[in-house]
Parts: sequence; structure tokens; C-alpha cells
Amino acid sequence: MNRNNRLVRFTHRPEGRPSPEIFALAMQPLPALKAGEFLGRNCYLSMDPALVGRMRGESNYAETVEPGETMHAYGLTQVIESRHPAVKVGTVLLGRCDMQEYLIASDASAFTRINLGLAEPTAYLSAVGITGATAYFGLFDLGRPKAGETLLISAGASSVGSIAAQLGKSFGLRTVAIVSSEDKAEQAKQEWGYAAAVSYRGKSIEQLSADIARACPNGVDIYFDNTSGDISEAVLDHFNDFARHIVIGRLGISHLSDTRQDVGRRDNNAILAKRIRKQGMVLLDHKPRMMSAIVQLAKRVRHGEIQLKDDVLEGIENVPKAFFRMLNGESQGKQLVRLAEIDLSADSTPRWPGRLITARWFPTAALARLLAR
Repeated sequence: MNRNNRLVRFTHRPEGRPSPEIFALAMQPLPALKAGEFLGRNCYLSMDPALVGRMRGESNYAETVEPGETMHAYGLTQVIESRHPAVKVGTVLLGRCDMQEYLIASDASAFTRINLGLAEPTAYLSAVGITGATAYFGLFDLGRPKAGETLLISAGASSVGSIAAQLGKSFGLRTVAIVSSEDKAEQAKQEWGYAAAVSYRGKSIEQLSADIARACPNGVDIYFDNTSGDISEAVLDHFNDFARHIVIGRLGISHLSDTRQDVGRRDNNAILAKRIRKQGMVLLDHKPRMMSAIVQLAKRVRHGEIQLKDDVLEGIENVPKAFFRMLNGESQGKQLVRLAEIDLSADSTPRWPGRLITARWFPTAALARLLAR
């Protein structure tokens, strides 16, 4: 069957903050499959802040997208044709699908087969996937929380921020959000259980710092930093002794074409005086233990201990719109784009193992410890 693949092409590197002109819709015919290849119909694409880093020409922990290429994106794809001995038609895979309706691949190891008994498909693009694992390892491995401490989260209503908040609150932390607007601050408290929330839009660093002081009267023990930039500078004077600063993302400097242009107050004095431990969080460093986090997160989601909220747009033509909704802080939940429905009946992967290990009576924590070895 002849198929055309509609896609979003990355046209050029942004000079400053990404703008709609960096994307162009295109269409190209799909070639016939070669031996060892499989064809996937992309069903959902995830819009993530880390995509901005891939647009820059500078060194980054993730692969850089080149002008003229299909823009990178993670998502869910369902195999509809296969000449690969290890990939069955109907299987639903999680991986780098890119901003396109179809993909052709030969490296099955680059994708993870999802279990539809463990979680709903879209949960793999939030709490039961890269987003949730980032929150989990960032908070528990790098944050090393102690009950009663204050956890401050920038971009606190984002997908990773809201999951970190729920994990922190369940651990006994006092959670505080930094979000874009006053409306989002109220929403963050209502939906994600924050004890307090402050907004940054339209405020100077000094004004935001004063708001943080009021929201965190006992100081900040853990700063879950999704933004960097001016927002993080406003936190500097509020760290407690031996605080942990976890650098998750750089959404607050997405307007820069080169992160070397980021200027502001140097933080060595605060780090020295307060003995702050500042560390970057890259999920690849935790890849061997991913499944140990995923099974625990899946159990929490299944039993309502972690709430999820998706913001879904439809169609490849709305992918750029979805990207900028995410980038501008306009999303009402995890920003996804649905390109096609998943045919649940076509996936022959047994669901019972997923249902088993997320059952209330199952010793999921013990299994996680085994998986982490």
C-alpha cells in the first residue's frame, strides 16, 4: 500500500526564543520496507521542554536536530507492518517517533514495548515514562528528601513538576510551586496539592524573590529547578544550609540561541556559604534502574496516588501549536498530540503481568529493589 507521511520539518536554528517559523509542514512518500525494518503509525506525540535544547547547535546531553530534518519528539507508535523478526504487528512502542505520522525503523532496541496492563497508553508519556522517572530520580536520588523539608518546584504545574510535587507531598515534604500566572498558582494548589504557589510573569527578580520568601518562611531545602535563568536567581537567597539544587531543565532561558548568553548573579557565594549541593539531572544516567521506578510509579497511578492531567490536540497540523502551548506555559496538563487511535485489540502483549505487579497486595517495592540491582 502506498502511503504518504506528513511531518513537521525543522527549518533553521532559532536566533533567540523559538518562533513558529522554525517549523514547516511537509509530506513525503513512504518507501517500501526492507528486510529487518518495521513500519509504525505514530499515535501520540509528547511535547517536552527538552526539545528546545535539541534545536541549539551547542553541546547537549541529547542528540541535536539538524535543519531540514524531521523535528525530534518522543511518542507512542503502533506497528502496522513488519519485516523485522523480533517486532510483531500490533505492538505498541514507546520511543523517539519524531513529529511525523509514520516511522520506519530497524533498531528495535531503540524502543520500549509498553504493557497495556501496567498503565493506560498516554500514561507512558507522563508519569509512567520519561517524565515520571525524571521526577522520581530527581527528587529521591538527587534531592535526598527528609520529611518536613520544603520542596520548591519551578514550572510547578508542568507535567514533571506536578509529579514531583505529588511524590514530595506523599513523602511528607511541604511543596511550593513557581508558575507563570496567578491563575496557574491557584490551579496548582487545587490540583496538585501545593501548600503555596507564586507567579513570576511580569515580576523583577527582586519581586519574585520577595514572593518566594513569603511562600517559604522556613527557607528552601530542595529546589527542583525546571527553568534556570532569572527564576532560579530569585531562589538564591532562600536556600537553607545543605540545601539540594536539582537542575532539571532550562525552560527559563529558552529565549537564548546559545546558553552562554545567559547572564546573571553568580551563585558560588551562596553555594559556599550555605554548602549547597547543585547537580544536573539527566535521565540517561539512571537508565539501568528505569524499570524499578516505572513499576512503582505505575502502581501509584493505578491506585490514584498520582493524578494525571493531559492536554491533547489533534492532528499533525497542530503539532507546532502544541509545542508552543507547552513552551509558553499555556498547557492545561501534559501536552500531547493525538495522530491516530491505538488499536488495543491488535496488541497481543499479555496484560496480566502489568495488572499483577500493580495490584495493591503485590510487593511492588520488593520487585523494584530487584530490578534496581
